[in-house]
Amino acid sequence: RPGPRQRPWRRGAAAAAAKKPAPARGRAGVPHTPKEVVPRTEASHPCSRPISRHVRKTLDREILRPALKAGMDAWPRGCPLDPERDLWGKHEKQKQRKRGSGTQWTCGLDGKVFKSEHYLDLHLERKHMNETPRGGICLAHYCELFDVCAGDAKFRRKQKEDGSDCDNATMATARNRCEEAMMRCFPLDQEVSRKLHAQYSKQYCRVLDCNVRIQQRLEQTLDLMPVIVLLILICLICFIVFSLVVCCVDYSDDILQFLVESGLASSGFVKRMTQGRDTARQSFGMDRTKCI
Repeated sequence: RPGPRQRPWRRGAAAAAAKKPAPARGRAGVPHTPKEVVPRTEASHPCSRPISRHVRKTLDREILRPALKAGMDAWPRGCPLDPERDLWGKHEKQKQRKRGSGTQWTCGLDGKVFKSEHYLDLHLERKHMNETPRGGICLAHYCELFDVCAGDAKFRRKQKEDGSDCDNATMATARNRCEEAMMRCFPLDQEVSRKLHAQYSKQYCRVLDCNVRIQQRLEQTLDLMPVIVLLILICLICFIVFSLVVCCVDYSDDILQFLVESGLASSGFVKRMTQGRDTARQSFGMDRTKCI
């Protein structure tokens, strides 16, 4: 019969339990569990709002406003580029951004506040789809016209210059969509619209080809080279000027003596220069004897 001492296997179990680390506890003594990363809820509508924003901005700057200045008073019926047919156009106008301690977005339809534009987009999709036009046009389908399918040119990642990310079938579909839009928005029965049709078709539709896209990207890369070379030259000139100034300040006595010995400057001129230099050093607190 065992005595008051613990059995060997019980002592081993107790030691193992003592070595086992206790779960971390919070301030209230509750065991702390690591937080799980919750994936962000994505929109369910197939029309991309971010890409539509890029297309809308470029479309307004490159086509809509120039066309209005050229004399296009109204858009023909059935024009897919008409702002009134923009699927997310009215939603975008109802967004209010508040800057402060943190970026907040307010829905102009019901006044609700969200921490980011993404969640405001989700709210508009769930609660206010009745504010979208019937048969609205998804501007994201026209992203190839302006080469913004990967995002805005200022913020998107560097695309492949060899064109390996370009698909001929996709470009052919985009070209047909572009030509149809130009035909509906700029009919050939009026002089103003006929000129705009020829201009925009040549500028946007006929260049929707992978070979042309490769050349455009190469030209954009080459356009940046003169700017880089100019910046390097400016930095080099600034460095040379700074070095000359430092040499003139540190070796001014030797330079003035060389000018006198070579007859390029008189002793009176050198004396006035020396006095002016010493006065400038004293006024700025740069007396060399004190520094030494």
